[in-house]
Amino acid sequence: MNERRLEAVVVGAGAPGLLRVMFGRDSNKYVTEVPVERVPSSLRLPNASFVPVVVGRDLVRVETAGRAWIEIQDQIRIVLNAVWDPIGVAGAVDDQYDAYIAGIYSLLENGASEDMIATHLVSIEVEQMEVGASPLNKRLAVAATLRRLQLPAMPGRSLSNREDGNKVNREHG
Repeated sequence: MNERRLEAVVVGAGAPGLLRVMFGRDSNKYVTEVPVERVPSSLRLPNASFVPVVVGRDLVRVETAGRAWIEIQDQIRIVLNAVWDPIGVAGAVDDQYDAYIAGIYSLLENGASEDMIATHLVSIEVEQMEVGASPLNKRLAVAATLRRLQLPAMPGRSLSNREDGNKVNREHG
């Protein structure tokens, strides 16, 4: 299973050595206990908010570029749900494709062409989802929409020029 980034808020102390943390937002919220050592000491107080990297429902680490990642994830999620949605569930499960966002962002960050992004999407469809490939024109439309996003810069990472000369918007970072 792939990494995802979620919003999180410390609810309070859990069992010895654990913190109760609420993950997610809206209808996708859940509360679970996490090992206290996985959360920096400055974030261990009730109502402290942060952005963790999770695999399944397990907190792996705290994302240092938290808010930027949430914005990136939200923007890419909208495109994946509205334009791509290869299994047709985005209306019911809005985070269905979240596991693919980091890989797509990496392609965008490195200036991947629409063809490269479309090839990545078909590999997800065929190899990971084990569904048939969506039509090439649809995947190219998704890729074009993704490349037009004005994504915030990630702190400490440089963004490559895109093929068309545009940079990912660095104003918000």
